[in-house]
Amino acid sequence: MCEHSPECSNGDMCQLVLENGQTGLETAEYYCKAHLVLRIWEVENDSSMRAVSAEQL
Repeated sequence: MCEHSPECSNGDMCQLVLENGQTGLETAEYYCKAHLVLRIWEVENDSSMRAVSAEQL
């Protein structure tokens, strides 16, 4: 998602780990800092998902 976006030209990548509240499965997603903030906001508004961790790579 972020590789081709002009907002992500700084090169800092972050990993976001999400947990599905229904299945308990965790998935990792990768974003630049700008899109990470947006994605966390989306997750907070989705009752079926929970952000487990976010870290800069």
